[in-house]
Amino acid sequence: MLKMNDLVKLSHTPKSTVLYYVKEGLLPEPVKDKPNFHLYDEHCVKLLSFIKYLQSNFNATISQIKTLFAHPHFDWNSPYESLIGLLGIIMGAENEVFSVEQLCAEFNLSNKQLDDMVAEGLLNPREGVFTAKERDILTILARCDAAEMTVVKAYLNAAKILATQEVNVTLAALANSEQKDEKLKHLFDLLLVLKPYILNMQTFNLYQAESAK
Repeated sequence: MLKMNDLVKLSHTPKSTVLYYVKEGLLPEPVKDKPNFHLYDEHCVKLLSFIKYLQSNFNATISQIKTLFAHPHFDWNSPYESLIGLLGIIMGAENEVFSVEQLCAEFNLSNKQLDDMVAEGLLNPREGVFTAKERDILTILARCDAAEMTVVKAYLNAAKILATQEVNVTLAALANSEQKDEKLKHLFDLLLVLKPYILNMQTFNLYQAESAK
């Protein structure tokens, strides 16, 4: 068990934030041995790190995290493993949803054109529900000319190849590891931090070099 000061130091989290998370139900209530002397489970350090991870890499709100933690299939002892199966809560929890008719009318698309985008993988509505995220993607796609759409299709093709490699490598690693949750956290790091850094910096560096000529 940890005192508040120890939890603050180990998790690099302010006391006020810890108390807020306890109040919101994101952390378990401390054990109250004596008045003004509370002890926290050591597992809270890992949970605080996970909460920060969700906020930094998924822009998750407190409401979304509460919904995730309250799900019956969420295991506090294996948060990253649980996240794999419950990504829709974090990535698809936008309140605003759009019907097929609304999107087709706004972007001057036929139902078939929208269906084709979904089938190709350009749009990925979760359980058939189009949210603000899909609308944002459509807004970008609608502004693309033919040359830019060629680049978009290249993104898609590269993504499918990478996805196969990423999943195969991850499954192989999980099969030979007793630390499944840590391996899955590493997968999220690869997907959310390392991959966009490498891909985007290549483009930015080349653009700067070409512009300087």
